Amino acid sequence: MRKIMRKTMLAAIAVGLLSASYVSADTVDQSVSNNNSEVLSNSRNVMPKVDNASAIIQIPRTQLVGWPMMTQDGARNFKGVAEAIQKLPYEAEVPSYIPFGYQLYTARYDQNDVLEVVYYKRGGPIYQDGNKFITNVMAYRMGYSLDTVRDTAYIPAEYKDYEWSEQGESGKVYYTGKPGVQLIRSITWTEGGMAYSLFFLEPVKAVDAEFYKEHVVPVKTIDSSRYELLGNYPVTKISNKTRDEYDKERMIP
Repeated sequence: MRKIMRKTMLAAIAVGLLSASYVSADTVDQSVSNNNSEVLSNSRNVMPKVDNASAIIQIPRTQLVGWPMMTQDGARNFKGVAEAIQKLPYEAEVPSYIPFGYQLYTARYDQNDVLEVVYYKRGGPIYQDGNKFITNVMAYRMGYSLDTVRDTAYIPAEYKDYEWSEQGESGKVYYTGKPGVQLIRSITWTEGGMAYSLFFLEPVKAVDAEFYKEHVVPVKTIDSSRYELLGNYPVTKISNKTRDEYDKERMIP
């Protein structure tokens, strides 16, 4: 009789633990600050259902080393966007706003006609802990499909990021990050028959991520003197003080 009762109690405990694990897997921290974003408060009053299963097909790329600061086999690196887009079969667009203190690191013409532009925070160390790249990096990709603009070097589960999607004006918008604290690591979306992606090595506030997304514009509409966006700084050497003043005038805080 004692053996039967003991087995019954153990079975009940096991069922309880299993149920708790299912609940925790589908639950997101609801303690969301309301001070970060008018955009979020207007459009995301209810936390989205999130999971760790990617809704976008991920296509393996060839050898990747330290992406997004370094590149993979087959891609070409350029110092400026204008040079990188010469062979693209479509009209290229890039962000017209980037985080304060950032500037173009490299522009790439990647496989599948993908434009990739990487921005980094000027003055920061290139390495951390001897082998880790700096965290202040923003990568932008443009191409024909969601499958190709979302880079598989980034695996959300390895960052303990959630994935979710929302319906946008021209289709679904895919997000990764930590919605419970309104932090975004990547956004992938389509518009006008093209696909776009923004990736932040260090997650940014949701309102900021949405702002950068909404201000992607054709390259031809950007003043050629916006070197922090387009690259190809003048060959003539300028002082650090002059460049600091220049960047503050053209980048948002």
